[in-house]
Amino acid sequence: MERILLATYQRDITRHYELALAHGAGLELQVYGYDTGLLDSGWRELLDQHKALLRGFEGELAIHGAFMDMAPASSDRRIVAVTRERFMLNLDIAAELGARNVVFHTQFLPQVYRPVVDGPDYRRTWTEGQVEFWGPMAEEAAKHGLVIALENMWEPEPDIIGDVLDLVNLPNLGACLDVGHVRLFTDYVPLELWVERLSHRLVHCHMNNHRGFYDEHLSLDFCGGVIDYKRDVLPLLLALPNQPSFVLEMDDLEYLEGSLRYLGR
Repeated sequence: MERILLATYQRDITRHYELALAHGAGLELQVYGYDTGLLDSGWRELLDQHKALLRGFEGELAIHGAFMDMAPASSDRRIVAVTRERFMLNLDIAAELGARNVVFHTQFLPQVYRPVVDGPDYRRTWTEGQVEFWGPMAEEAAKHGLVIALENMWEPEPDIIGDVLDLVNLPNLGACLDVGHVRLFTDYVPLELWVERLSHRLVHCHMNNHRGFYDEHLSLDFCGGVIDYKRDVLPLLLALPNQPSFVLEMDDLEYLEGSLRYLGR
């Protein structure tokens, strides 16, 4: 496990930067996705601060793109246009930082997709809209030297993202597997099947723990956490011929330090 990144959604990344330096890790900067007002005002100044701090930083960099209320497969073209505008700015920011991956969400809504009631219509039109959106975005990412990683959130099974990736079929569009989301939102599909389905396009992996009720972003070895990483997760991921970047997605510095110890770093 050579490529470990530390996630943070803070504007001031100094302490996370120092921890990454101490452990030979990279960083995933999430503020450009989590701070909803930043992309309207202040992002340029913050980006300049981050660039100055990270000058000479040898660890791998990634960013998390906008996701709050974004809808890349909306039937409303103006909503899609706003989503594209936000995502394009995220690509520009990532390129300036020298990042490798940019994480986005597809925003699949399982409450709408009810196969017994609605049939396949939502899934089919949603997939078509995703393919139409992400094909050009992947081409833009290629121009910037970036790879887009689509993260599972509420998707109940891996084919939802896997089908989009297969239909777009471009090297600059891959998958971000969020282990905590799999355990929280997909009761009937084991992690093994997620890894198997997405393995050939898996470029990024979010790792944290929770107590089975909501997305808490706890340390990997948190007492009471429902995910056993050493037994159920790491053997699957470390067996992949092309390993993704492993992101410790927990902003709390104590959780990050504990997780690094847990991983032998």
